[in-house]
Amino acid sequence: MINDWIDVYNYREFLKNSVSKDLRTRYRGSVFGFLWTFLNPLLMLVVYSVLFSIVVRMQVDNYPLFLFSTLLSWNFFSTTILSGSSIIVNSGNLIKKIYFPHEILPISVVMGGLVNYIYGLVILIPALSIYGYYPNTNYIYLPLILLIQVILTLAITFLVSSLTVFFRDLEHMLVIIVNALFYLSGVLFPLSTVPERARWLFDFNPIAMLMASYRDVFYYNQTPDMFTLSMIGLFSFVLLIVAQRIFAKLKFRFIEEI
Repeated sequence: MINDWIDVYNYREFLKNSVSKDLRTRYRGSVFGFLWTFLNPLLMLVVYSVLFSIVVRMQVDNYPLFLFSTLLSWNFFSTTILSGSSIIVNSGNLIKKIYFPHEILPISVVMGGLVNYIYGLVILIPALSIYGYYPNTNYIYLPLILLIQVILTLAITFLVSSLTVFFRDLEHMLVIIVNALFYLSGVLFPLSTVPERARWLFDFNPIAMLMASYRDVFYYNQTPDMFTLSMIGLFSFVLLIVAQRIFAKLKFRFIEEI
């Protein structure tokens, strides 16, 4: 396992170029190009502000910001998982032509998503400040929350990217699973509104707990539950170890299956 990560480190320039290429080509041919990295979250905020302030009224103060405080994080998770599921299959020609640690492919997807999320904060934090939700001392927990999400997302991406090579239907099943998970992660509503009999669905969902932590920092201006964060962090780290080992065992069969 250690050797696999050392191999990835030795090919860090390849990883850097993969992430850079993804960011450059994502909006290639569009009029605004890389500006869409900022325009997407801005337009998202405008749409939700109009929808939930005029069309549908939610019983939550500044609901568009309540939603937006976790929506960027959710989009980072869901987009990465869905695009990462097919990254090995779609990179078949590259895998067959040259040698490189195949772990770089799912890692590059996660890193690209992380960069987009960080750019999204350029829109989120000023938008929160305009409505009086100023940056506060609890922002010091943001890097920890984000690190845990990156570890968890990378672990899942390792799993789905390797398994999709052998079970192509998984890519389509993930769309349904991720859409269902969206409603079970507390992105749309406060967890306090969940009926007690259904609360376990959220209490044992690490994504829901991460979304709640982001909202604690951005919206409620309070310290996230550190015990919960530590448990999610431990779970994510163990899952990453297991997922990477599964990936390492399966990657030797990628060429013959692609």
